[in-house]
Amino acid sequence: MIDFHTHPLLVREMIKKHPDLKRIAQDIFYIRNNPQPLETFHLELDVSGLERAVILPIDAYTTKQCRIYSNEQIAELCKMSNRLVGFASVDPHKKNAEEDLEFAVKKLKLRGLKLDPSLQEFYPNDLKFMTPIYSKAQALGIPLIFHSGMSWEPKVKAKYSQPLLLEDVAFEFPELKIVIAHFGWPWVLDSVMLALKYPNIYIDTSCLYFDNPKDFLGFVMTKQVPLSLIEKSLRHKIVFGSNYPRVEIKNMAGAMRSLGLSEQCLNLIFSENAKKLLGEAK
Repeated sequence: MIDFHTHPLLVREMIKKHPDLKRIAQDIFYIRNNPQPLETFHLELDVSGLERAVILPIDAYTTKQCRIYSNEQIAELCKMSNRLVGFASVDPHKKNAEEDLEFAVKKLKLRGLKLDPSLQEFYPNDLKFMTPIYSKAQALGIPLIFHSGMSWEPKVKAKYSQPLLLEDVAFEFPELKIVIAHFGWPWVLDSVMLALKYPNIYIDTSCLYFDNPKDFLGFVMTKQVPLSLIEKSLRHKIVFGSNYPRVEIKNMAGAMRSLGLSEQCLNLIFSENAKKLLGEAK
């Protein structure tokens, strides 16, 4: 069981070693919670019935003069816990960013790529600009998670993160495994269409923009998208993600299990689909 979308912003041990991470979490990522020991992260997974969590950085050096965890810091944290699966991020505006990605995967042993078009200020379908990074990710065989839809961070624009901008990427790079984060909310139906049409596009569940996880996921996954569509056509294309620490893992996991999906479908969403993306299952 895997949480495919978390941010290690509150890990006290890392903030103690890298104090600027606290300011970045508060001022850039807009997380104001108090730092917590790494064990709290583990306990969140335990009470949720999950074994592992993908941890995501964002390299926004050009646009925000910071890295919301560097690749090296992600690798450092993964050495502290075998329950964490580290992804990389690169700054699309940096010359030869694809070389940074190769180093992160081959030398730091990170297992995927996270890009946030809103924070990093680029259009995903600007293929002339982004092809070196996409080509490298495809050649490395790693999944690429795009932030998609609304952003809570101040002074960022949603226009960069509309799911339909990913269609050109999926079309031109058919072997690149793409994950649309947050169900692309509010463009949920666009995200679903892309996942239905393109074999290499997936969706994660890490969306919560009003009220509580149970009500919000119930709205998205039973009203905007009928459960029958998920069970019959999307069961292999969705991965569980909580967006921790914006949302507690146990609350999001409980909400997913309350929707009425079959145990087979839940197993795919919580486990098998994520393992396939990570290259751990066929």
